[in-house]
Amino acid sequence: MRGKLLVGVALTVTVGAGCTPSVDRLDGDAGPAGSAAGSASPSVPGAPTTASSGSVTPATVSTSPAAPVSGTSGPATQASEIRRTDWPNAVIRKLGFCGESDDSVAFRNGSNGFDVPCRILPGGAQPVYGEFIVEEPANAPSTEDALVLVELGNPNAARRQALVPVQLSDNGRGRYAWPVIGGDQPGSGGVKVMTFLSYRLVGQNVEATVRRLDGGTETRRWRKADGSGNWERY
Repeated sequence: MRGKLLVGVALTVTVGAGCTPSVDRLDGDAGPAGSAAGSASPSVPGAPTTASSGSVTPATVSTSPAAPVSGTSGPATQASEIRRTDWPNAVIRKLGFCGESDDSVAFRNGSNGFDVPCRILPGGAQPVYGEFIVEEPANAPSTEDALVLVELGNPNAARRQALVPVQLSDNGRGRYAWPVIGGDQPGSGGVKVMTFLSYRLVGQNVEATVRRLDGGTETRRWRKADGSGNWERY
């Protein structure tokens, strides 16, 4: 295990009237959840995500469930391997959150296609990138990682969301999940669902604005609890 933790990328978002300070790079932000699954690149459905860098103009996230996300960033840079992922059609290993018995979850057009589906980047959400997962072995070249939103369950039924850290495999071609940051269990017979309105990386930690089961919003923060990649709120 690498002793020195890698520093990730912070994503600035504005929710309602509040805003956070500018940071070095804007990579993506989470769209409102709970609607039909969307592509990581909303203007071209199914297209791989591209990289962006430069100074930041804060993104705006509406609290309306059907509203789009807006944001701007500086000139594009060369995309890393993880940024070339076609997320709506990705194959992700070790994603136990989706409830599959197989080692891998294969998404097609944003869903694994089961009767109780697992959807990736629902509602037009976008991945966030940064070096926030410790590389193994310690002398391995550092690579960017991704944080993506998934949702398990049918619309208008019991659903639960989670933020999934995704890392490249040793050969640089596969993608596998680390322990997820799960949203609250659904309440009132599954009708009420906690949703992630926005999320970002702050160094190696994760910060998100969520809508609680009671309809209120709050900011939550998580950090790694151990060397296995489990998370704890703080």
